[in-house]
Amino acid sequence: MTVNLELMTDDPEERQLAIRYWAMSDTGDFLEKVIDLVPFRHITHSGTLASHVRELCRAFDNNLTCPHCDACMEVKSRSAVKKNPQKSFSPCPACEEVQVQQKRAEQAAAAAALELRLNAYVERLPRGPIDYHQLGDDEALLLLALDLAISPRLISESFTLDECKALAPMDVALLIDKLKNAGVVREDPHSAAPGTYFLRDDNLMVNTHSIPYALVPDQHLGRTEEAMQILLAREFCDSAALFNLWLDFASADAVCYLLDKCRAFHHDLNENQLNEIRSTLRNGLRTHSVSQIWFVIWKNVKDAASLARLVYYTEVRATATIPGKIRRTLEKIEKEGSIVRKWDRPDYQPAGTLGMLLNELFDIDEDTPGSDVLARFAALQPEETTDSANLPEAEAVRRLLYDALMNDSGPEMMFRFAQLIRGGSEIGSAIMQMSS
Repeated sequence: MTVNLELMTDDPEERQLAIRYWAMSDTGDFLEKVIDLVPFRHITHSGTLASHVRELCRAFDNNLTCPHCDACMEVKSRSAVKKNPQKSFSPCPACEEVQVQQKRAEQAAAAAALELRLNAYVERLPRGPIDYHQLGDDEALLLLALDLAISPRLISESFTLDECKALAPMDVALLIDKLKNAGVVREDPHSAAPGTYFLRDDNLMVNTHSIPYALVPDQHLGRTEEAMQILLAREFCDSAALFNLWLDFASADAVCYLLDKCRAFHHDLNENQLNEIRSTLRNGLRTHSVSQIWFVIWKNVKDAASLARLVYYTEVRATATIPGKIRRTLEKIEKEGSIVRKWDRPDYQPAGTLGMLLNELFDIDEDTPGSDVLARFAALQPEETTDSANLPEAEAVRRLLYDALMNDSGPEMMFRFAQLIRGGSEIGSAIMQMSS
């Protein structure tokens, strides 16, 4: 008999039933059929009998042993009994408990190591509030757009990239990085979901899409609605910063449309091709509107799809023509000065909260040419005024220049003039000091 029994009843009839149920021949066959063992008292069905026998004893198969300690494995049914010696796929209860305890200890040690490394990482992160008045125009506008995208969460708790999709049609990660680099938002590791930060080869790793960010509070008003009102009340005037932000947004708007059209026409752009096109589109947007760029994209992606249907072309070769086609189209438009059609904004591609703010504050949308965008931002700059009272007398300047030419002392004169200006002297005062 290859099965050892651990009887759990003192009833002689029940003990005999258990022994008969598990009795086996030398060849590993059961001596009696289950159906022949019924009826037994109130039990008339073989299935019920098997269940009753499991309550009377525990059966251990000598042919089935634990892969770790070689102990005989418990079997619950006749079908589980093995005719030939072999190892079990799972360990015995004792070994399984050891493994569970070992796994718990390893997990606890890993958690402690991760916490140690994470705490050290947090210590290196910037701390303290910032002055919202000192934010650049592009940073302030982008922060306002982010507030609209995830309000009221921005001022109350942390957020992840996936929760900021309403900010722009795409490239949300690049825009959040812009705020992160400016110190406006910071990582908040302590609010991260499990698995966001982990150790690999003793190095701290992070799942970038799960990184939690938190708004850095204003040094005067904290992280409040009142602090956000500071941004709304400001006068935007940095044309260069605003135009670069618009280019970032417009490029994202254009590339989002590009990728959708490529999917529709089965074009799979590689990273180099996409980067080349992105650069071309960004330059084109300095002159043209987003809607005009959409038309250029649609025309050239469709033309590439037509090439792919030709016998001597493949989809890969056709796709490879798209970067050059778009660049040559824009070059031709610039050279000939031709008018480019405007394309309507696709229903599936909203402008996002950043696009809404550009429209609301500066009357800029997808139909506004890049040249007009730059002009509108430039008009925001305050005009420089010249105080005529501080200008030097013309005669004093002529005399100073005449003396420098006659004495060949121009370099010395310019060096002296620069020293006085750096020292805080007004132009007129510097001229008078040099003339005296």
